[in-house]
Amino acid sequence: MLHQTITIDSAVPVGDDPAPAPGDCPIRTELALLAAGLDTRFLRAGTALAHAVGMIDRVIGGLDGVVAALDERTAGVAVTDLRRVADALTALPARQAGRAGRMAAVGRISRALSDHVLDMHQTLRVLNIYGVNIKIAASGADQFVDFVEGMATKLSVGEGELAGFIAQLKDLMRSVADVQQADRLLAAESATVVPEIPARLAGDAAALAAHLAGVAVVARTVADIARRVQGKVAVVLGAMQVGDSTRQRLEHVVAALQLLEACGGDAPPDPAVAGHIDRLLAAQIEGARDDFARDTAAMLASLADLVPETDQLLALIVEQGDGGGRDFLDRLERGIADVERVTGRLRDAERQSTAMVGIITDTVAGLTRRLAKVQRIRLQVQDIATNTRLLCRRHGTIGKAVAVIAVEVDVYACRLAGTTECVARVIADLKAVEAALLDAADAQASDGRDMGDTLAAALAVVRDACQRTGLVSMEGSDDARHLGALLMATMQELEREDAVTAALGRAAGTLAGRTPPAPMTPGAEATLRELLPRIGAMYTMAQERTIHAAFLLPGMDGVGAPVVDDDDDDGLF
Repeated sequence: MLHQTITIDSAVPVGDDPAPAPGDCPIRTELALLAAGLDTRFLRAGTALAHAVGMIDRVIGGLDGVVAALDERTAGVAVTDLRRVADALTALPARQAGRAGRMAAVGRISRALSDHVLDMHQTLRVLNIYGVNIKIAASGADQFVDFVEGMATKLSVGEGELAGFIAQLKDLMRSVADVQQADRLLAAESATVVPEIPARLAGDAAALAAHLAGVAVVARTVADIARRVQGKVAVVLGAMQVGDSTRQRLEHVVAALQLLEACGGDAPPDPAVAGHIDRLLAAQIEGARDDFARDTAAMLASLADLVPETDQLLALIVEQGDGGGRDFLDRLERGIADVERVTGRLRDAERQSTAMVGIITDTVAGLTRRLAKVQRIRLQVQDIATNTRLLCRRHGTIGKAVAVIAVEVDVYACRLAGTTECVARVIADLKAVEAALLDAADAQASDGRDMGDTLAAALAVVRDACQRTGLVSMEGSDDARHLGALLMATMQELEREDAVTAALGRAAGTLAGRTPPAPMTPGAEATLRELLPRIGAMYTMAQERTIHAAFLLPGMDGVGAPVVDDDDDDGLF
């Protein structure tokens, strides 16, 4: 009687060894094989889901990296830099026009100074001639000769200062010509760039800001969905304990059958005892079957709920992939090539313009110093003319002739005074241009980096963000597809557990009906009072103890929960 067998669906794998054919082994052996097969199947499903959690971890990590690459401290700075370059390029013609105007002013001032210097030089030459005339008119009189030689010495010093004046002005004019040549080249280059390139850069900056913000939002959305999927997968993974709990319950049934077989010694157990225990164990199998069916159905429903979210996750990852980032990179790289042509010329022009400040500063200082010397010479010449006229009063006819010449010397000395005043005013104009150049240089210095360098740095940030996004799209989409495949495979694995449910039902039916009812004898009752507590002591789950309580004989105490390690008992069951 105890060697009846149950039929387990051949589609249900029960381990590495082939399941015995119906009728080849006793019922407890088939139940033991079924229990072992549960471990194998749920281990495969659990391993797959644990791998799925790892894949989602990678997706989330990649998305977090994308969000970090697109925050205000990185991509936000790049967008700001693009706008700064666009603004600088847009302002380039005005800045260039301002510099051209200042250089033109320096040129005009230099020419005016040159004219005044030539006038002063001509005046000094006339004064020299009048000095010679005084000598002739004075007929070699020592006192007049001394005055003339003193004036000649002063005029010679003045000639030297004017030569230095001319040399500095020539240097200044050469520098102006160099800056103007650089500006002409810059104007030719910028004409091919402005306004098209700065307008394009400004548009790219605005579009890039919107693009990066959108990508960041999608990345955060995808990460949220991924975390939600991960959480649900973890819940399903935890629910995989149903396989372990069902295995334990079947093992307890197998052990109880062993106790039943052994309780009669070599003789078959009392039919009343066998029937009572068979019905108890049938009830335990039915309880395990019901819990197993309920929990596997719940897991299947949970996994089915994950399919739409997994599909959404994949769609969003693919959508947020490159997302037009390659187009931005192409446009920015073209923009850099266009801007680099301008920035080379711009650097030359700015460098020469900055150098002009130093040249003008030196020129102003030198001209001012030389002008002061010429002004002192003019005063000294006037003093000589005045003293010569006073001396003429004591020398009769000679004095009258010399006095006429001395008056002319005074006239030219006054003319020299007027010219030096004009030179002083023109030098003041040159100082004003110097101040304007200094202001422009300070504004350029405060602007910081070179346009090309700024644009290249912005491009590097955008390229990194696009590469990160593309990498996450490629790897994340692969992981999302694998995740979907794993979930589908796990669902198919669990759907096959319907066969286990059916096998458990057949096992319960076999046990419940294999021993016909028999009258309870005192011996059978005594055996049950000894056997039932031993069976109850094996239980590790509350459901088993609840079912067992219904089969206790009158007066028997209920089965208490045993003290076990956490690894062997789970508070969920």
